[in-house]
Amino acid sequence: MTKKQFLKKSKKTLKEIGIELLIIREIPTQEKYNSVDLEKTYLKMEKIRKNLENIFFKYEKLNPPSKCKNLQINLLKTIIILQEAVVAIIEHLNLLKDGSNEQSKEKLIKSKEKLDKFRENYGNLSREVDLYLK
Repeated sequence: MTKKQFLKKSKKTLKEIGIELLIIREIPTQEKYNSVDLEKTYLKMEKIRKNLENIFFKYEKLNPPSKCKNLQINLLKTIIILQEAVVAIIEHLNLLKDGSNEQSKEKLIKSKEKLDKFRENYGNLSREVDLYLK
């Protein structure tokens, strides 16, 4: 695989996880206005988790040129951070269902921290890939 091919696949992967992020960001907004259907949201988050898992394994299988190995590792780490945020949201929803409001708030805070870290890494990786593609 050439460097350019790998960078294009990286760009595609970033776009795919960006779409998942947009869906994830709906949850806190819905909660803010108390319009969350816990069961639907839980199922949506599980679907996102599985999608991220598929994206991760598809990207992990790529065989980048040696110059791009760090990019691949960093992108995989970033996907893991997003997956951890999704799992924290799922745990938050489960705790809400069980009536454990205090613990659920802790999980929600953890998910927001992970999402912030993800956004920072995502932005840096996007700029890096765009720079290399020019």
